[in-house]
Amino acid sequence: MLKLEGLSRQFGGVRALDDVTLTVHPEQVYGLIGPNGAGKTTVFNLVTGLFPPTGGLLEFDGRSLQGVPPHRIAQRGIARTFQNIRLFQEMTLIDNVIVGMHAHLPYHFWDLLLRTPAFREAERRARARALQLLHRVGLGTLCEELAGNLSYGNQRKLEIARALASRPRLLLLDEPVAGMNATEKNEIMALIRSLRQDRLTVFMIEHDMRFVMGLCDTVAVLNFGRIIAEGKPAEIQANPAVIEAYLGQEEPA
Repeated sequence: MLKLEGLSRQFGGVRALDDVTLTVHPEQVYGLIGPNGAGKTTVFNLVTGLFPPTGGLLEFDGRSLQGVPPHRIAQRGIARTFQNIRLFQEMTLIDNVIVGMHAHLPYHFWDLLLRTPAFREAERRARARALQLLHRVGLGTLCEELAGNLSYGNQRKLEIARALASRPRLLLLDEPVAGMNATEKNEIMALIRSLRQDRLTVFMIEHDMRFVMGLCDTVAVLNFGRIIAEGKPAEIQANPAVIEAYLGQEEPA
């Protein structure tokens, strides 16, 4: 579904990504891990069109993403959450989710301006769908609450609901359980597993190793902008290069 081949990105004299190659298959939960500053979020930023790669190939469903603007990438079926929460704090939960549907709402500017029957029907369906998604992430009873009043963990759940609102086929999750307690993490794990029933593919960055190893089908490890390992969770946990990247190499006596 998603193919990165020889992907690189340079910022001035700094090479943030260097020859990154990986493939995310349909209906897979794929994890990208690595130390802070390894370049993980840069990968997501390239996939979603926030800035272009310096070199290499980037394809989704066999079609190039290079030069495609972010809103077109979203329309093709890619949605994401962010490491730093980006919600409309003074809007209700349900309105935050409806914002995520904007690329798919079937009305035009004049329908909005004149509040035509087409606009009213689209809004009714959008609210029903938004409420359904809020219930799915465990926030349905808070639908009219302001987003800014939510706990940190619930704000992350709201971000996932908003990302799902665009009906993606590939969902990018940037540290989805950061700041959550054990109960909230288990809820998000169950949610991500349930997304397979919708034939959704998940590509995520996460620092919680227990969460990653208990959920992902395949894990890739990024260090200093390069992929140093890729494989099943058990293979990654036993890989000497991965252990060194996280723990450092012991100095000789």
